[in-house]
Amino acid sequence: MLEILTPLVKLHRVSRSVDPSVFVAKPGIWGELNPDGSLKNVVTDTPAKINKLVVNSASENVYESNDVEVGRVTTIEDFGVRALVDGEGFTGEPAVGDLLAVSNITGFEGKLFSTTENPNTEVGDYEVVARVEETDAVAGTIVFKTISPQYPVTL
Repeated sequence: MLEILTPLVKLHRVSRSVDPSVFVAKPGIWGELNPDGSLKNVVTDTPAKINKLVVNSASENVYESNDVEVGRVTTIEDFGVRALVDGEGFTGEPAVGDLLAVSNITGFEGKLFSTTENPNTEVGDYEVVARVEETDAVAGTIVFKTISPQYPVTL
């Protein structure tokens, strides 16, 4: 689940090309930017250098999935965007104030993780993309705010 808390009229959205045969789109998951400007899924065991927040969905809903099926996906690429995500969008137990990077461990690719908690097993350089503003352990959600990317952060 992804809920954008910042008014959409204030956000910079970009339509990026994807390979619809392999791109898995879920709102709240992050994708990695290719050199040609297209987007791909984060690859296991390889820290993504430039990450973009995906807001499209690939589902059974024809309307919802049309863009992905024709090879396009929408990303939000502003700093200061506030969003709420559940366990589909992050891993671990980040705390308020933690810096967040994009995970590349098996089963959690494209999800946010706390650089303080660091559940990633791979050492490498990660791009920090957000900061935790709120946590709700009962609901299993966090609110994050995107920040100007800090790269590289070596873990």
